[in-house]
Order: sequence, then C-alpha cells, then structure tokens
Amino acid sequence: MDRLASGQWRYIAGFLVVVLIALAVVFLPREEAGDNPESAGADSGVAVAQSAAAEASPNNVEGDGTALGNPNPLGEIALGRDDAPVTIVEYSSLTCPHCAAFHIETLPKLKKTYIETGAVQIKFRPFPFDPFATAGAMLAQCVAPKQRVTFLDILFTRQAQWINSQNPTQDLQALALQAGLSEGDYVVCLKDENMLKGIRAMQKAAAEELGVRSTPTFFINGEKLEGNQPFESFEKIIKPLLPAQFQGTGE
Repeated sequence: MDRLASGQWRYIAGFLVVVLIALAVVFLPREEAGDNPESAGADSGVAVAQSAAAEASPNNVEGDGTALGNPNPLGEIALGRDDAPVTIVEYSSLTCPHCAAFHIETLPKLKKTYIETGAVQIKFRPFPFDPFATAGAMLAQCVAPKQRVTFLDILFTRQAQWINSQNPTQDLQALALQAGLSEGDYVVCLKDENMLKGIRAMQKAAAEELGVRSTPTFFINGEKLEGNQPFESFEKIIKPLLPAQFQGTGE
C-alpha cells in the first residue's frame, strides 16, 4: 500500500514537472520558442544546403557574441578535438525522427571518418519543439559531462520507444537513472529555471540570428545544411575545408 502510494506520487510529480515545462514553452512568444510544427514535421527531412543568413564566423571562435561562436552556457556537449579545423554545430529536437535518423545512420560514419581523425568536431545544441524534447534536453545537461554524448545517443536510439510509450515521463526518468541521475536529481533538474532559460536562449538565438526553423539543422564552419542529409552531403562540404594534412581523410 505504501509502495503503491509512493509510486503514484512519483508518477504525479513527474507529470507535474512536464506540465510546468509545457506551460513555459506554450506561453513563450512564438518567435522565442522557435516553434514551427510544420517545419518540424516535414516528411522528407531533407533540404538543399545553403549559406547562413549572416556571415560565417571564424571556426572555433568562442564568446564572439554570435549564436555559433558563443559556447553552450550550460556546458558544451561535443564530440571531437577542440582544435579540429572543421566544426559542425547541430540544432536538434530529441523527439524529431529525422534527428534520430541522423544520429543512428549518419553520425557513426562522420565519427569514424572525420571526428576520430581529428578533422571535425561536432557540437550538439538543443532546439526542442515540445515539452518532452525540452525535458530531454534539460536532462542531457544535468548528467555528468562525460555521460552527456552517450545519453543523447541513447535518447535518439530509443526515441521510438520512450516518446510512444504510455508514460514517456517514466521512461525518460528510467533512462536518466541509467545515466546516473537519481530520482531526486531528475526532479531537481526539470525544475531548474536557469536550465530552462539557458535552453530557451540558445533556441532563440538560433532562430533569430541563424534562421533555424526545422530540425535537424547543421552549420559546417558556418555553412547551413538542413534536414537529415546523407553522409555524402556532409563530406562534400567538409573536404574543401580541410587543410593539407587532413586531405587524405575519408578516402
């Protein structure tokens, strides 16, 4: 009886936390939330590459006052060397199926060919389109720094299971527990107003300065690439940007 009551309370507490996040997202001004359901649900998830609206900032410049140049204020989530000649910045939503497809199908090829060789660094930035994606993005920042990339991989790999379950909140909590967050950590993280503000600030900057409207959207040394593009589309942009010592990479 006591265990049942405790379980019910955990479910209600988790549900209320997500409701609070939902209210924060819903009552944001539309341009601040960056919410564009039509773009987010675009069927193909594929679009042509195009230049960023603003001039591309120099690669790996941090704190230069631009959306790309400023580091993630909550702690960068990245793969690859900081001194890599090419930087990819990805804006994604954890409930976006095209984002999951990129992380499952294309990212492993980029990792093996360019990231592990030191040619490319990829930074993962949140652009959530719904409360569950927002909750997942907050949790990804709350896990230990060494676990963040792995946690994102798990959320994308198991996306179909947790977002389509009868209780996504409970499933999200179970995944967070596997990543090292206790039940108390989980609740504290999702109630962290500064965490939510940090994610909203990154999303707002990406929408207003970079014209991000759908996910995934990538910037490769400043050049915009939209949608779940194949590995070859990334390689076409990356190769000309590589200095001589990396020119054999990918062949």
